[in-house]
Amino acid sequence: MKKIELKIQCRSCGGTGIYVGIGERDGAAIVCHTCNGTGCEDYYFEYTPFTKRKKKEGIKRVYKDGMGYCIAPKLLVFKGVGTIDMAKEGVSYAEFLEGKMPEHIKTLGCPMQADQGTCHEIKGFIEECDKLNGGYLNMIADCKNHPNKAECWDRFDKQK
Repeated sequence: MKKIELKIQCRSCGGTGIYVGIGERDGAAIVCHTCNGTGCEDYYFEYTPFTKRKKKEGIKRVYKDGMGYCIAPKLLVFKGVGTIDMAKEGVSYAEFLEGKMPEHIKTLGCPMQADQGTCHEIKGFIEECDKLNGGYLNMIADCKNHPNKAECWDRFDKQK
C-alpha cells in the first residue's frame, strides 16, 4: 500500500477560507472549519501499485458487455432476441488471461446498446438510426429496426 499526501483546494469552501451557510446572512461569513481559513486541505490518497492482472476464481467466460441483459455461459433465451449459446460467445477466461479480448455479441443487440459513446462519435450515425426507426428514438430497446440490427452493425463497423 502506498500513500500520497497532496495539498488540494478546500472542498468545503472552494479555496476561499470562508464559509457561508444557512446561518450566515447579509454578507457575513465564518472561517471554514475544514481548512481553518487557509483555503487548502491535506488530502491523503492510498493505493496499491499495479504489478499484474490478478486471477479471479470461478470465472469461465469473459464477454465485452451484456448490453443490459443478464448473461451466463450457457444456452439462454433472451426476450425479443431469441436463443443464444453464450458458452460459444466471448472468450474463455484462459484466453482472456492470455490477452485475447472478446467482441460484441452482435446477435444480442445493436451498436447503440453495445457502444453508445462510439455511435455518437460517428458522424451521422445517430441521425441514420432515427431515420431507420421512423423518427426520434427515445428508448433504444424500442427501435423498430431492431430485427435488422445486422445492417446497423455493418454500418457501425465500417465507420468506426
